[in-house]
Amino acid sequence: MLTHKIVSAISDAIYHRRLPPGTKLNERDIAELFDVSRTVVRQALIRLSQDRLVVVSPKRSSTVACPTFDDAYQLYQMLLVMESGVIDQLTRSISEKDLETLRAHTLKERVAFETHDHDLGDQLGRQFHSLLISFMQNDILNQIHTQLRRQEALINALYRSGFDYCQLRDEHSRLVDCLERKDGESAKALLASHYNLVIKGYKFNTAIPPEIDLKAALGL
Repeated sequence: MLTHKIVSAISDAIYHRRLPPGTKLNERDIAELFDVSRTVVRQALIRLSQDRLVVVSPKRSSTVACPTFDDAYQLYQMLLVMESGVIDQLTRSISEKDLETLRAHTLKERVAFETHDHDLGDQLGRQFHSLLISFMQNDILNQIHTQLRRQEALINALYRSGFDYCQLRDEHSRLVDCLERKDGESAKALLASHYNLVIKGYKFNTAIPPEIDLKAALGL
């Protein structure tokens, strides 16, 4: 329970940019803040490292992960390959019920955009792609995709700039149109364009992070 509390606090601080890439996470300081042993803190940091949010060091302070442009490019390349394969399958097998589910989801995305709820919009955008994968009913595929999506969420949280994403607003709806027409080639071309545009909105900052008030960043 204590481990989960630490994992949740650090994850939330990273995703909301209160802990920038490269921020040192000293085990002793975290242990004092949460009034727990360093063993508990170590367990939490190891769990965070499994989601690639933190880089754990055996001898010195662990740090918030610093994904690079190459990391982001390779990640989206992998997502594109995986989801393109799924599109090939879905253009032959997607049901009316699944199409209705996607339509309802894109409507939620539009509402989030129109109400300027950007955090919800980001969350729904990632969930759209997870929905596509879930229609395959393949647990192994779901697990791999979920892990990649966690990495994508981190990169998005750390490096997304003020880029104008309005061009992305209707792309999920257009992708559903392609699936309904069973036009796999257009759907895959749209997906590739979609990911290229997403990555253009990232600004990779390699500057050394400022001194962080860990207590304030963790909301304690």
